[in-house]
Amino acid sequence: MTHTVPPPTELRQEVDRFLRGMWRFNRMLGRQLAPLLEERHGINPRMYHVLRSIQNGDHYPKVLADHLKIPTTLMSRHLDGLSKAGLIERQIDGQDSRRTRLSLTERGEQVVRETDETLHELVSGQLARLDPQVLGGLLAALDALTDERGPE
Repeated sequence: MTHTVPPPTELRQEVDRFLRGMWRFNRMLGRQLAPLLEERHGINPRMYHVLRSIQNGDHYPKVLADHLKIPTTLMSRHLDGLSKAGLIERQIDGQDSRRTRLSLTERGEQVVRETDETLHELVSGQLARLDPQVLGGLLAALDALTDERGPE
C-alpha cells in the first residue's frame, strides 16, 4: 500500500477552494441544464450522455454501461426509454447475432445536435463573464489537469 504525502497547509486550502468551486459550478450547471434540456429537447442530462456516447462509437450496451459507469440493468432501462422515444434503434449485430448494436435514429441525431447547441449557449453565457485572459488561463489549466500523459 502506498501512502501519499499530505499537501502543505497553504496548498490544502487551495485544494479545498478548487473542489468547492468545481462542485458549485457543476451544481449550478446541473440546476440550469436539466430543466432546459427537458423543456427544449424532452431529455435529461443522462439521456444526452447516453446518446452522445452511442454517437461517438459505443454501439453495444455493455460497452456503453462500462464507459458511462452505469449498471447494466439501469442502462437497459435508459435504452428502453430512448428506444420508445424514437431516439435510438437496436439491431442484431451483423458479426455476432448474440449482440445488440445500438445506433441513433435521424431524430436522435437531431436531438444531439440541438442539445449541443443548448449546452454551448448555456456554458458560453457563463464563460463570457470571464476576462479573455482569465478564460485562456482557466482553459490551459484544465488542459494541464486533465492531460492523461502527466507532467512532461
